[in-house]
Amino acid sequence: MNSLEYIEDYFKGLFTAAQKEEFEQRILSDPSFAEELAFYLNAQALLKDELMAEKKARFKDLYRQNEPLSARPGPVRRLWPYLVAASAVVIIIAGWLIFGQQPGPEKLADQYISGQLQNLPVKMSSVQDSLQKAIALYNQGQLPEALTRFQGLLQQDSARPQAKIYSGIVCLRLQQYDKALDYFQQLEADTALYSNPALFYQSLTLMKRNHPGDSQKARQLLQLVVDRDLDKKEDAQQLLLKHW
Repeated sequence: MNSLEYIEDYFKGLFTAAQKEEFEQRILSDPSFAEELAFYLNAQALLKDELMAEKKARFKDLYRQNEPLSARPGPVRRLWPYLVAASAVVIIIAGWLIFGQQPGPEKLADQYISGQLQNLPVKMSSVQDSLQKAIALYNQGQLPEALTRFQGLLQQDSARPQAKIYSGIVCLRLQQYDKALDYFQQLEADTALYSNPALFYQSLTLMKRNHPGDSQKARQLLQLVVDRDLDKKEDAQQLLLKHW
């Protein structure tokens, strides 16, 4: 991984706590890396649109206030590595506060789940079939019981798409990510569906699981949803904008 990707992953929230600590220690111990980081943050400022002009000016002022230290003659030059590192620390904090940290994929998935998947749509009818009873259990927060009902429906009819979608969603909520992916991949293979959210839910599950490589795969799937104009296209666009 090159330095640019390494720095970007830090700001995207992809690092573990140990990796974050290593990154921040490197700022202080590696002057060349500190310079790269300062350049990256300054470039990020310049790439913001005109609505961020005032904030960019603040960032540049902070950069200029620290930059002259490295050019002072005499003994100060011997302190160059430390001055660069100190300047970079100021800049990274300023950049963090001014531009904000992009939420990581797991946090974005949490936000989507809490906002969109707390309740499943209920069919208004005087008669509740088995699917509606399972949905009612889900909406009451009885997730294991709901999953048992949805899985029972699939045992009766393995091609039942709604039961498959909802089984995957319950597994996602229960943090059974591999099972959720299996349900959504089965759903993806159902070419008879006019509207199929399988790719979107696969990406959401990968974002939430957040294993190595999951974030990149999730991005690819979200982009496919957008490019192919599939179900959940608008939601996919929003997630791409917020993180990627």
